[in-house]
Amino acid sequence: MSLRPFVHVDHPLPDVAGTIDLGREERHHLGTVLRLAPGAPVVCSDGGGRVATGVFHGDALELAEPPRTRPRPTPRLELAQALGKGRKVDEVVRLATELGVDTIHPIAAERSVVRLAGERAEKARTRWTAVARAAAEQSRRAFRPDIAPLCALDRLEVSGAELLVAAPAAPALPELVDEVRDAARVVLAIGPEGGWTDAELAVATAAGARLVGLGPAVLRTEHAGGVGLAVLAAGVGRWATTPDEVG
Repeated sequence: MSLRPFVHVDHPLPDVAGTIDLGREERHHLGTVLRLAPGAPVVCSDGGGRVATGVFHGDALELAEPPRTRPRPTPRLELAQALGKGRKVDEVVRLATELGVDTIHPIAAERSVVRLAGERAEKARTRWTAVARAAAEQSRRAFRPDIAPLCALDRLEVSGAELLVAAPAAPALPELVDEVRDAARVVLAIGPEGGWTDAELAVATAAGARLVGLGPAVLRTEHAGGVGLAVLAAGVGRWATTPDEVG
């Protein structure tokens, strides 16, 4: 049996079954991009953990049941990704979303070739948010990750979190997973193409970060986060939970 189309709406789902109006972009996505005809069955989510089945009616969705609320997986997994060349962060956001990341923190690293500020930074954040939404729909996630504002590594807000910074020759990440299993938040930081500077690593470790290795091979910056998130998600037990949505 084929899966019903899975879509995210831009507002919280109501507590009861009923009809919700769709915005212009939602109507375009369902009717034009997905080519759904009126009467087509869908599964919808508000991106905050609530999921319901419904029927597409062109300009509205009729919910066939009260939404179900999915529990948020624990611990929270977050990715601090240094800016890479071109649109590499787009690829990072897409893969990290599919792997279940909860928050993505774009990082302006000292060796980042790309420099974003002001309006350019906000436009990039808006694009990454759209990429995350599409990836959450494609992977049928009830939770859509947050895209945090751009900041430097030493400005990253990690209160109450275990900060793991990827660095060459550091202890292998699988060896440290048990030590962070009970944390409320785990933040994995990935450097740019040229890696973190010694100064960035020194500041991070002085603040309590742990340096971790991601295997014997040198990974591309746009792939490293996915490798680390997969190891963490499996190691802390998040892969043992039921999927966000199975309809």
